[in-house]
Amino acid sequence: IVDMGRNEGVIPMREQVRREHWMVGDRVRALILKVEKGPRGPEVILSRAHPDFVKRLFEQEVPEIYEKTVEVLDVVREAGFRSKVVVRSNNPKVDPIGACVGVKGSRVRPIINELQGERIDLVAYSPDVTTYIANALSPVKPLSVRIVNLEEKRAEALVANDQLSLAIGKAGQNVRLANKLTGWNIDVRSELQKKEESQATAAARIDELSRLEGVGPKTAEVLQKGGWGDMERLANAKPDDLTALSGVGEKTAEKII
Repeated sequence: IVDMGRNEGVIPMREQVRREHWMVGDRVRALILKVEKGPRGPEVILSRAHPDFVKRLFEQEVPEIYEKTVEVLDVVREAGFRSKVVVRSNNPKVDPIGACVGVKGSRVRPIINELQGERIDLVAYSPDVTTYIANALSPVKPLSVRIVNLEEKRAEALVANDQLSLAIGKAGQNVRLANKLTGWNIDVRSELQKKEESQATAAARIDELSRLEGVGPKTAEVLQKGGWGDMERLANAKPDDLTALSGVGEKTAEKII
């Protein structure tokens, strides 16, 4: 129960942050989540775990947000541990992330202190899906982002080998919040993992090609390296497509097809 002067506010367990502990007499800042009718009058429900609490703190600390020069578009949060805050500037001369951070962190630091050390990742909004996904994985900067399946909203982000654990986050927290923020299922891969997967795929295709009549391991490798490792594509090829490859004659090409 929080003394609000004329009224009392209640922070239910679901709206509390597990890591926070308060003593009688402590000053508490919280979001007014809703007001309900109670037997003794209005009951004010407060929250410190709701994502909007973080949004309101930024509105108080960053003048550009209050003035609508910078907008907070979305906040996803695992209260007490990490928040991702999407920001966008309505003025091309104003950097939204710089405005929120402040000089040497002067604006974001009070918010982190208020949240008792909760990590905050500021994410620049972009209408381009791949750029937005890359930004959402902050603090990591992916080497590339590839759309795997547009309908299923699946994407693959490639990161440096030493950035993989940071991109995924403790217990998968960073990528989980990025998924929630973007609405995409992001599969994070390191350069080494990608290389090993590519090598395994190539080896499997060479093995499959080697089973074709008249195709030995060397010819199978030539076909794979030449971009003809996919059986369906190979079946629709023309002899001229394959004779351009080293060691493949016209009769062999026709036989393969």
